[in-house]
Formats: sequence, structure tokens, C-alpha cells
Amino acid sequence: MKPRLAGRVAIITGAGSGIGRSTALLFSDEGAKVIVSDIMAEGGNTTVDLIKARGGEATFVRSDVSKAIDAKNLVDQALMHYGRLDILFNNAGINLEKTVLETSEEEFDRVIDVNLKGVFLCSKYAIPELVKSGKGIIINTASMVAIRGQYHLAAYCASKGGVIALTKAMAKDLERHNIRVNSICPSGVLTPMHEAFLATLSPTEREAQEKRANKLAKPEEIASIALFLASDESSFVSGVALPVDRAN
Repeated sequence: MKPRLAGRVAIITGAGSGIGRSTALLFSDEGAKVIVSDIMAEGGNTTVDLIKARGGEATFVRSDVSKAIDAKNLVDQALMHYGRLDILFNNAGINLEKTVLETSEEEFDRVIDVNLKGVFLCSKYAIPELVKSGKGIIINTASMVAIRGQYHLAAYCASKGGVIALTKAMAKDLERHNIRVNSICPSGVLTPMHEAFLATLSPTEREAQEKRANKLAKPEEIASIALFLASDESSFVSGVALPVDRAN
């Protein structure tokens, strides 16, 4: 059977670990050439090495997606290395475990800059090339907390709510260019970011969270959703905030 992403080129941000790494590996297995983007060079280069060890093609580009120059460079590097761009997966994100009262203005700005502005900037520079591809794809990582809220995640909830709204707006604007735009809304996922969150908890709180681990998704389970949205199998799906969640 022909690989589902054969001949396509994808940019994946936040691909140095977690959901981004799992998606980069899966996209490569399905025939895509991948620009692996992350702010951490060690993780990004490891992802590239893993892809190459499986016979795939990938290039690491260090980037801070909150910076316009870095967002533009991602697209430039995709064109320089592979000559085209078909898929953009805006997955890079950061967390902040604080209420509104506890959050400084600088902290709020940083979460919005990475989680929401990063989606805006990468999409802005990718769209002209996605138009040329004839059936471009944008996938954005949002979150279930943007839909139902969560304790002590004020800035994060706000940023991911913005991602859902931006996704729907871009889907409307880009429909005439045959570009589909969707967001994935996971609940808890066993990623390094989640592990960092656990490390901040008291032993009692950590134990309670770890008991919930069997209700958390694995990164590769989110990657499979991204593959569906990137493939022709979802050709009639756009503007969707897709929950990836168990009733828990």
C-alpha cells in the first residue's frame, strides 16, 4: 500500500520530544520529508537521527516560533532542502501552572507568544507555499482545557482557546485555496512537559496524578490523529477542534 504522505514535505514544531517527535517519526514512516523544529537542539537532532535510522529524510532547524525571523526561516529551509511545503503542524507549546493572580504580565505574554503567536507566525509564512502545493494542510495543537477549563492554568487555557479560534478563522479564509486547517485537542498526554509538571507536585499530589496515568494518552496516539488530519482520508474535514479525550 502506498504511504499516505508519499512525496509530501512537513514542518513539525516542538518535534524534539513528545507529540512532535512521535508525529515526525510517523509522518516519515508514511513517506513525508520532515523539517524537525524545536528550540532545544539536542532533542531536535535526536529526532532527526531516529528518522534517518528508519530510512527517512529529515532536517533539524532550531527555532523559537514566537520570533518572526525563525518562523520564516523554517519555511525557507523546507524550500531549500526539499523544494516545497505541504503540511504545517504547529505543535510547539509551553505550560504555566498558575492562576491569574499568580501570573505575571511577562509570564502571560510568553505563554501567548509561544502557544498562540507561534501558530500565527508559522502559518503566516507557510500559507503562500501551502497554496502552491494545491492541497495544503495546517494542524494546530490545542487542548481540552481550552474547551472545559482547568485549575491553575489560566494563561495556558487562554492561549489554547485562541488556537481553536484562530484555527476556525484560518479554515474559513483558506478554504478557497484548498487548504484545510484543523486543531487537535488532547486531554492529558504522557510527555516530558507532563513529567515536568509532576515534578512540581507534592508527593501526595504526584501519587494521585500517577494513578491517573492509565487515562493519559501516549504521544503516538496523538500522532495518529495528526496523520489522519494530514492525509487524504480527512479530505472533507476542516475547521474542526477535534477532542482526543476519554470521559474521565
